[in-house]
Amino acid sequence: MPLPTVEEQRRIVSRLDAIAEKVEEAQQLRKRTDKERESLMAAVVAKAVGAFGVQDKLCSALVGAPKNGWSPRRDNDPAGTPVLSLSAVTGFRFRSTEFKTTSESVPPESPYWLSQGDLLITRSNTADLVGHVAIYDGDPKRCLYPDLMMRIPVDRSRADVRFIYWWLRSTPARDFVRSRAKGTNPSMAKISQQTVMDIPMPVLPHIEEQRRLVALLDSLQNSVDGLARKQLATSDELAALLPTVLDHAFRGDL
Repeated sequence: MPLPTVEEQRRIVSRLDAIAEKVEEAQQLRKRTDKERESLMAAVVAKAVGAFGVQDKLCSALVGAPKNGWSPRRDNDPAGTPVLSLSAVTGFRFRSTEFKTTSESVPPESPYWLSQGDLLITRSNTADLVGHVAIYDGDPKRCLYPDLMMRIPVDRSRADVRFIYWWLRSTPARDFVRSRAKGTNPSMAKISQQTVMDIPMPVLPHIEEQRRLVALLDSLQNSVDGLARKQLATSDELAALLPTVLDHAFRGDL
């Protein structure tokens, strides 16, 4: 390995420490921006939808109580049945790659099979992540949802599923869920079926008005996602910067 004089070593170390500090500051700023983006979307939803008056409960838009899933023994059998992992409904996005498989037999009439468009909510997670929602997009096919989630049976004759999804991301809904989440483990919190049914929400506007608001919110989310992708690309470049700097430093070019 190269071994310059002690003074030169100290000069290089000082420069590297300064650069590493700046890279870390940039990475922390990106993480804060991620949280601020989610807070912004939650506030926008609350303002757009809350204009109808938060005078009702989620149960008024359902055809029954939310139902817990089932968690069979998962052995990752390549030919087995997919069972969603908790991370599949984290961050208000459905992540189709987050599942394991089970070789246990599942009857065709099982109530735990998912259908495309089903609205899922996490019933147990950390305090910040419990109550996150996502819509199953049909992939993987013939998929089960686990016990740590609930399926929310939306009354589709009165409510657009994405309207309910957006409202459950709003500030009033999230604040309510956090206030009702309980657990003996400090790192994990749980919500009950009743808590989900009691989530405050506006009186449902006409379904066409719901769809209009959904289109606006989806468009805004797409714009925010575009900015996030650009920021992620910058973050990846920053992550690759330090090894390059180290290479130059040990060649005597710093």
